[in-house]
Amino acid sequence: MYTASLPERILQIQDVQERKQCLIEILLPLVLRANETILKQRLMVDDIKGRLPYLSREDEEILNSLARLYLVPQGPPEVMVEELLMRVDVLPVSLVLAQAAIESGWGTSRFSIKGNNIFGMRTFSGYGMVPSQRPEGERFAVSVFDDLQSCIDYYLWNINTNPKYEELRYIRSRSSGPYNSYALVHGLKNYSEQGSEYVRKVENLISYNALKEYDEYRLQ
Repeated sequence: MYTASLPERILQIQDVQERKQCLIEILLPLVLRANETILKQRLMVDDIKGRLPYLSREDEEILNSLARLYLVPQGPPEVMVEELLMRVDVLPVSLVLAQAAIESGWGTSRFSIKGNNIFGMRTFSGYGMVPSQRPEGERFAVSVFDDLQSCIDYYLWNINTNPKYEELRYIRSRSSGPYNSYALVHGLKNYSEQGSEYVRKVENLISYNALKEYDEYRLQ
C-alpha cells in the first residue's frame, strides 16, 4: 500500500492493534523503498572501491556526487570511499518502524498527519510547525515534508550523516548485515533528551510489537 500522507481516518480507528497495523502497512513499503535506494548507492561505492586506485572520470564523478550527498569532505579517494561505506547503508526496518511509532504516537500526532513528519525531526530554519508546548525562548519548529517518502528518506540521511549518530554507524560497521536493531538502537541515545531511557523504550516497542519479523521483508 503506497500513500503520500497518513490518512486522517487513522485517528478514528478505536482498536489499538488495528491502528498499529494500519500504520505499519502504510510505512513498510516506503521504508523498504528507501533502503533499496541506499543499497544501490552502496553498491556503487563498493564497485568504486574495487577499482581503486585507478578510477575513471565517471567513477570520480560518482564518488564526488555521493560525497556531497553524504557530507563527506573531499580528500584522497581511498579515504572518501571508506567514509562513504560508513555512511551509505541501511537501517533495520524494525528500528525505523519503532522510532516512527514512538515519535508519531502510532500515526496520531498532529505533526505526522499535517506535516508528514513521523520522526519528530526539528528544524531551526524558521519554517515548520510550532509545537503548542514549545519552551519559552526556544526557536525550533517541527519539520514539514511534502510526503511520507521524503520524510523517511530524510530521516535515513540524517542518521547516516549527523555526528550525533556516529556511534550507531560505528556499531553498524562492525557487522555485515542483516543488522540487529537491538544492537544499533544503542547508537540512538542522542536522538532524544531521554537518552538511555529512550533506547529502552525503542527496544521494548520492537519486542512487544514483534517488529523484527519485518526485517525479512523485501519489495516485490
